[in-house]
Amino acid sequence: MNTFDVGVVGAGVAGAFACLKLAKDHKSLKVIAFDIGRPPAKRRRQTEGWLGCFPNSDGKLYSNDLNKVSAIVDNRKLKSAHQYFNSVLSNVGKFKIVKDKPVSISLDKKLKKLGYGIEYNDYTQTYPKDIHALSKYMASEIDGNKNIQFSFDNEIMQISKQKGMFVIQSQLGEYRCKKIVIAVGRSGWRWAKNLYKNFGIIDNNDSSRFGIRVELNEQYMKDFNKSSCTISKGNIELGPLCWNGTVIPEDHIDLAISSFRSNENRWKTDKVSFNLIGNINYPNQGCEQTDRLGQLTFVLTNERILKERVSTFLNKKSMISIMNEYSWLHDTVKDVSEFLPEILTKASFHVPTIIPMAPSINIGSNLETEVENMFVVGESAGIHGILSAACMGIIVADTVSK
Repeated sequence: MNTFDVGVVGAGVAGAFACLKLAKDHKSLKVIAFDIGRPPAKRRRQTEGWLGCFPNSDGKLYSNDLNKVSAIVDNRKLKSAHQYFNSVLSNVGKFKIVKDKPVSISLDKKLKKLGYGIEYNDYTQTYPKDIHALSKYMASEIDGNKNIQFSFDNEIMQISKQKGMFVIQSQLGEYRCKKIVIAVGRSGWRWAKNLYKNFGIIDNNDSSRFGIRVELNEQYMKDFNKSSCTISKGNIELGPLCWNGTVIPEDHIDLAISSFRSNENRWKTDKVSFNLIGNINYPNQGCEQTDRLGQLTFVLTNERILKERVSTFLNKKSMISIMNEYSWLHDTVKDVSEFLPEILTKASFHVPTIIPMAPSINIGSNLETEVENMFVVGESAGIHGILSAACMGIIVADTVSK
């Protein structure tokens, strides 16, 4: 009864689209999908449960996210998966790609002179009504094909491999699967780290990505021409620029990190916000350092997310000024002020601002790990973005069917 062809761990964006493809195109496979969160149409936490963080996101599907997937999988498979995703999305509405606007010519020249690169971010905008309709449609399609069993509100305690089968021990019992797909996404980054460690497949755990989320009034950013661009230089990344919305807390189990919403009228403002993130090296402790900084900042500020003036931080009077880990930001903010001078006197910032990701592992072009028949998708594979997660879920469904 508890033996399956495929186990999908995580029913967020990647896991949900993997299940949809398995249900519609691979009906002979017996599949079980697990999630620590709630099933469709049930009240749930922000980043857990059916479709993961998508219902609480800003709803933007950035086209550039697929570039990271194309570095791993065959472009033909990715193109096919993207077409499949668009066909699914077409069941709940008509969507078009919003072409990103270039910054002003003068700003473009200044950025290049200062050594910054610019990446423009085309995107498809979805809204809560679209996401809820998509959730209902996908759940209905999967339920109608009967080969997928779901186990929601169920925490997986351990996964091991015995005699070619994956043994999944959970709160609700033990299950055996011939193949497994790890799709725990944004809420499961710590869990994924422990899984990779137990299987001995961590390739690199040196990188910690953290910083601040800057917020400025729109009037000070006219040269950016409402672009959603991302600006980078060395290990520093600024963006994507998010316009006319609100910085909100994204709740995880024991901390909240700064996030952004603009796709409902209640979030509308005249503010622009963006992550100012450093990719900082901590040998063999990157994930642990990210976790530590997120929790320490959360406790230190006694807030879900703290808002302060950037000038307070530069004058070393901020609550986070006592943390040496943020010292790199002093020179970085001054460097950014060369093309955005108002950041010194007019901007606010929010913390904790971290990019929660599991350590990197080696992944084959078929999304298989070094453990035979264990596959990873989405943020579990180190690739950020809702569109990327959906397409990887679609690709892996075809892969595990072989």
